[in-house]
Amino acid sequence: MKIKPDWILKNLFISQLDDLSSTFNWFPGDLSECDRNSIEEDGIRLPLLVQPVEDSKFRLVDGFKRLSWLKLVQGKSVEEYQQEQLSCLIIPAFVSLRDVAKIRLETLSADQTSFSGIHLCRVLNLLSKEGFSKNEIAFQVFPSLGLVSSVWLAGQLLDLQKKLVTYELHAESLLPESMMSMGYEDLLPLLKFSSSDFPFVVRLAEKMEVKGKKWCNLLQVLDEVARLQQTTADEILQYPEIQKILEDSNLQGPVRYRLLKQQLDALRYPELSKMRKRFDQTCKSLKLPERLTLESDQYFENDELALKIKFRSVDELREHLMNLSDTVNSENLINAWNDLFAILREE
Repeated sequence: MKIKPDWILKNLFISQLDDLSSTFNWFPGDLSECDRNSIEEDGIRLPLLVQPVEDSKFRLVDGFKRLSWLKLVQGKSVEEYQQEQLSCLIIPAFVSLRDVAKIRLETLSADQTSFSGIHLCRVLNLLSKEGFSKNEIAFQVFPSLGLVSSVWLAGQLLDLQKKLVTYELHAESLLPESMMSMGYEDLLPLLKFSSSDFPFVVRLAEKMEVKGKKWCNLLQVLDEVARLQQTTADEILQYPEIQKILEDSNLQGPVRYRLLKQQLDALRYPELSKMRKRFDQTCKSLKLPERLTLESDQYFENDELALKIKFRSVDELREHLMNLSDTVNSENLINAWNDLFAILREE
């Protein structure tokens, strides 16, 4: 960040610093351990960046995490703390919010590239209101945030922010913490859903507590099922078998995800689901030992089976092979084996 000649270095009382209503606390979070140790030992050495506002107050532009940590660890009374002074670099009042926003971008740490998608959308919305075009966001803002320059992405994130604003205006509760911690990649699939479906997908995020590829895949299948059945995501999520999964408090996160994904896949690919069910039932009829399993291609695209054997000794392996030989040669089970391969060869 390049300091201008008309910026003033001055000690200000903490009571003069407005860090709560400032529009520049873009990415709230915790201070690094290294910085915390430095502040505990030597206080805040790097000046905070501020700009004058009314009533002898100063809008904080940079230094939110440092000031927040100092408030947390100080052992003085509120009155004593408020009268402490900190070194501040003052940006003149005549500098526009648009230009201050550009300065704020320069203060972001070069290694800080992991941002909450919600916070990113809010920042881009603020910049848009201050006159930043999509091109400026893509080619001036994104590089400062460690993002690839993309006008399309800028438009998508601004559209997402509009949906988030609409939701927050009518929602009975705040966005769930699971969504607040998601990156923008996990939030973009929300654009698939209508404004009426949006609140129900948000509740789904709260129930599932998953992110990344699992979350994106879940939304992809949910959207496809809704389109296939010409209904809404809300209607799909109200199906009794799905509600049972979502409302079962005894289910762990990974199990809930697996069961819900299976239900959605069954709705999305009904014929494939029937084949899987037949395959599983036929495998059970073979009565294979517990540590010996048959596996097929996930989508039954070839007619091969894979045999998986688990064993801890040569004797156990020998026993498995003998049991397998009996199963293969049994006249009572030959029909089951033929049924398995018939399923694999279906068009």
